[in-house]
Amino acid sequence: MKKKWQRILLVAVVLLAVAGAAGAVAIHRMTTGKLDHGTVFTATSGELLVKPGQLFSVEVSAHRNWGDIWSVAGPAPDSAVVQTVGDEYVQSFGLDSLGGANGSDSGGHYYFVFRAAPNPGRTTVTLHVDYRDHAGMTFSGGPERTRREFTVNVG
Repeated sequence: MKKKWQRILLVAVVLLAVAGAAGAVAIHRMTTGKLDHGTVFTATSGELLVKPGQLFSVEVSAHRNWGDIWSVAGPAPDSAVVQTVGDEYVQSFGLDSLGGANGSDSGGHYYFVFRAAPNPGRTTVTLHVDYRDHAGMTFSGGPERTRREFTVNVG
């Protein structure tokens, strides 16, 4: 009889471990996105130094449900210096991101992914929040928070 309970306990522990691992994998996939982000820059503006051919991205925190939908503003970066690979929004999960209204939106991050050209060069990448720009709204901290400008130096 004792061995029967030991087996049941062992099976229960194994099932809990498998469920925990599966849950961890699922959350990891939801919070890392589908694109390879390469080297991630989190600055709000400034100069980005990248190597020829390097994959890199600019990360911007946002609450998409509140209208914080970031995009690349015109003019587009010089395609002879950087090529746009893509962009994606990745929802945040966890205790550090529970600042949404009534816990309804934990926010997330936009990743704008680029690949540097094989030759040295310099271009500008500008990101903006269209909704806030056109509505005349700003984030706390002033109007510079609705636009982010980066000078990309490939060399």
